[in-house]
Amino acid sequence: MSEPESLATIEGLDEHVRRHSYDRLLMLSDGIFAIATTLAALDVRIPTHADSFRALLVGSQRSLIAYGLSFLVTGVFWLNHRNLFARLRRVDTALTAMTLAMLGLIALIPATIRTLYLEEGGHSGLRLYGLTMCTCGIVSTAMWCYASFRPGLMHASIDRRERWTRILATIGLPICCLPVVVMPDGNFVGAMLPLLVAMVLVRRVVLPKLMPRTAG
Repeated sequence: MSEPESLATIEGLDEHVRRHSYDRLLMLSDGIFAIATTLAALDVRIPTHADSFRALLVGSQRSLIAYGLSFLVTGVFWLNHRNLFARLRRVDTALTAMTLAMLGLIALIPATIRTLYLEEGGHSGLRLYGLTMCTCGIVSTAMWCYASFRPGLMHASIDRRERWTRILATIGLPICCLPVVVMPDGNFVGAMLPLLVAMVLVRRVVLPKLMPRTAG
């Protein structure tokens, strides 16, 4: 794509509208991701009168864990979003609506993790966090599926194997988070690990054999 919002480009109206829609949605997305990570940092609580460095770490560990987890999860979704938009030629109304829905969920990530780690929301807070991650992952997967199979949205040079590989990689997160939402306390960890291993095997071993690299 050209430089965002450049007004010095001589182009037709259709091309201008296409580029403008893409650029504005991308800039809004980066802004929401930046705000989400910043809000997570604002919740860090560091003791002002700690007797030692160890006491300082112990006193701030819950908020530091919340910040680290929030930044990590937001970063994963940002990387996935970046990878998708790097392969797009344009956006349409449906993809714009899905992107806005995902951004709304991204903005909730600091609040859900704050409930989990800072306000001691217990298993209810954990379920809220898992539900947010699942829903955000589902919307993100829907964006990849729609962009991959809707003619004209994605660059034609992106082959079929890469499209399917990206879709399966994206759907892995909501699948792995699903046990947090539906399973009883203490049982979801044992279910998440096999799901994660299975997704890695499918992406790295099974899919390359079933779908050799081809054009388009």
